[in-house]
Amino acid sequence: MKMFKFFAVLFIAVSLFSCSSDSSSDDTTDNSADYFNLTYNGQAKTVNSWVAIKQEDFIEVSGDTPDGLGISLKFNAHGNLYEAFTHPNTPSSTIPTSGSFAYFSNSTFTFQLVELNTTNKTIKVNFSGKLYEDEYDHTSATNTVSGSFKIPYTSVTPPISGIGTYAKINGQDWYGIQKYASGNGSTMTLYEQNGGEYIIGIVYPDSSLQTGTFNFSNNSASNRISFSKYDPVTHEEIEYNVSGTITYTQASILAQGTFSLTATHPTNGSTVTITNGTFKEGAQ
Repeated sequence: MKMFKFFAVLFIAVSLFSCSSDSSSDDTTDNSADYFNLTYNGQAKTVNSWVAIKQEDFIEVSGDTPDGLGISLKFNAHGNLYEAFTHPNTPSSTIPTSGSFAYFSNSTFTFQLVELNTTNKTIKVNFSGKLYEDEYDHTSATNTVSGSFKIPYTSVTPPISGIGTYAKINGQDWYGIQKYASGNGSTMTLYEQNGGEYIIGIVYPDSSLQTGTFNFSNNSASNRISFSKYDPVTHEEIEYNVSGTITYTQASILAQGTFSLTATHPTNGSTVTITNGTFKEGAQ
């Protein structure tokens, strides 16, 4: 199986836009109310530089401390955290790289988008939780962070407009993004997540993605949607039986289209209804 992690298509190098809390810039904007509070493993840290970039509904915030710690959070304008991680920001730093858990991160990390002010271009967030040194292993070493910030952001035009996946799950809005992809030589699956318990997979023939409408069932090898739910108690994915329709309107370096389906729990028979699905993601 081959596996790829996907985020670069959305986010540019934030270092190009970095700001300092004590900058002597000629900008006349009053930034006296800006702040970035951070506690790492119980120790208060001084974040002396930060940057926030907004591309359509996708936002990335990064901050740095002078003692070798960097932190980054990637989320959307609807309040869904896609990823949080800490890392060393100097060659001599001994800070380990650690990230929010790859599955159902909402169960181990609390993220609150308090305010997104599109007039003043400021963003306010509270956060706290565990970061894993192996984000795919719930038994790996963890580091705890908590903090809050209110900082300005810069709006930029994304390299590709409209990236992301949307659906109504049992009538509730669900906004996701491709976190990773895997292939087995014959099919490729793009896995859409948003920090919640559900995972939506876009499954298509490897190297032969085509436009068109396809009905699918649980027996369909490709051109279908997979649907699963992560169980934080057993730490396993529950793969649902599926039946629905997928339409590809673009099939090139991008996979774009619509979908709807009914997902049925494999043992208790409970159903989840997914409607109004749309996607535009990088095809692998």
